[in-house]
Amino acid sequence: MTIDKMKQTTFNKATLDDWEQVALKSLKGKTLDSLSTKTLEEIILKPLYSLTDAAYIPTSQTGIVRQAKNSSEWSIAQLAEGATSEEVLKDIKESLGKGNNVIHFKVEKEHIWNEEQIEEWKVLLAEHKSIIDVTNNPSFLDRFTELKGLVKGAKNAAILHARTYFLNGSSSHQAGGDAVSELASILVQADTIARETSLGELVSKAFVQFSVDTNFFMEIAKIRAFRVLWQAFGEGFGHPHIEAIPVHAETSLRSFSVLDAHVNILRAGNSALAAVLGGADSVTTYPHDYLTGVSPTSKRIARNMQLVLKEETHIQRVIDAAGGSYYVESLTKELVEKAWTYFLELMKEETIEEREAKLLARTNEKWEQQLAALSTRKKSLIGTNVYANPTDVLPKVINQVDYKRLAEPFEQLRQAFQQSPLNTAIIPYGLLKEYKARMDFVSGYLIALGISPVIAPENLKPFDLLKWINEQGIDYVIFVGNDEQTAGLVPALLNERLTVPMDVAGKFEEYEDWLEAGLSGRIYAGQSLLEKGQQLLALAQKEDSNVNA
Repeated sequence: MTIDKMKQTTFNKATLDDWEQVALKSLKGKTLDSLSTKTLEEIILKPLYSLTDAAYIPTSQTGIVRQAKNSSEWSIAQLAEGATSEEVLKDIKESLGKGNNVIHFKVEKEHIWNEEQIEEWKVLLAEHKSIIDVTNNPSFLDRFTELKGLVKGAKNAAILHARTYFLNGSSSHQAGGDAVSELASILVQADTIARETSLGELVSKAFVQFSVDTNFFMEIAKIRAFRVLWQAFGEGFGHPHIEAIPVHAETSLRSFSVLDAHVNILRAGNSALAAVLGGADSVTTYPHDYLTGVSPTSKRIARNMQLVLKEETHIQRVIDAAGGSYYVESLTKELVEKAWTYFLELMKEETIEEREAKLLARTNEKWEQQLAALSTRKKSLIGTNVYANPTDVLPKVINQVDYKRLAEPFEQLRQAFQQSPLNTAIIPYGLLKEYKARMDFVSGYLIALGISPVIAPENLKPFDLLKWINEQGIDYVIFVGNDEQTAGLVPALLNERLTVPMDVAGKFEEYEDWLEAGLSGRIYAGQSLLEKGQQLLALAQKEDSNVNA
């Protein structure tokens, strides 16, 4: 085809009905509803969003989001750390010279500052914006009469040019909450401060912080939804033109794992991009090895994520680049509606303590839902519950953080199996092509728990299997075969009274009968990894006690 013919080629316009018909053919009898999924926030995600969805989105929504930003830029606010005051100052100056726009650090009690350092601080704080957490050492601020930026934990709200009313969305997220919990929590905090002081005081002194996780579009919509909710909050106080307040975002540690830690680079990069597209004014990206101790290289990678986003994607040239997307706008609208409804529910409680208790109950419920989805592999955490690296060894010391982490129960199991190994074998029967998929599933399942199984020679006769088990020092075996082989051979092996517990791979109608005949259990898709892991750990520790007896 010539270039002229290509230019003249036209295509028929595809309607939504056309897309649905094509989708139905590929679904092989399933309905279109089977393509929809429910989020943690109880929002139903459709497989396709179109112009039709835009009819249900308030016309003012996109405008409110965009008017809340004075600039398309955002500030890079990497966290400076150090055991001593000298190390903190050195880290701050180095980071400012390598791309940081903001002085960001947490003041600890062990940081002792001499007069020369205080003078150096005054110069730095006069020249740069700052995000300072003085929760553990509020007296640090006594040395300064003026600083620009955001301050957490300040007892004196009158510091000139500093915002000291901290609306903490991260606290709900750290406890396991969903986006609705975070947004409603912020509104409750804002309402409390506004009633104790005034709305004007709140607006002039407040800032908000979000933790941004790896649920990319939901996290974009969460920050955008806050802008709309803030406007509604102002209207509730009789100020429909309430000024926007700064939004700081940090990449969440909820999905960070010590196992296969380099995957955390992808998680942090995903979160940083979502924070920027959502409209955060400043962003902190945690290094991928934050849980075990950062290095100069990991800090550089974390900082460079944002520099690359700025210099190579040009998203800093566009305010609200995600605005106008049918999907993102629909998500934003639904988050606004659900968060506002839940906020009003919380405000029905008479005291702050009752509101916090109700919010905590929801966050705990959402946390359990996330763990259950991860444990049954409905959700994936690469390197942790799927595609785990059997050679990964957990360090003796893991830094404690404010976040509930999804990987932590798996890490605890891996650590327990490091201390109490369970010598495990997969015993395959039949032809390789018939049992390989099931064998690979069982192997990956066990490796995620911290058990590296060996594969027995296939089709061993009972006598040879018993001999092999004893020679190899095996503690536990899993029978793997196709449905026909399993139904025929499992009862025969149980009759031989193996010297070690045996599980079967898969779900079978005869399972209850096999349990009565001596079967130990089973491994199958959809089973809770954490529950099965605890059962196998109990077996491993029993074997340990027998060895040590």
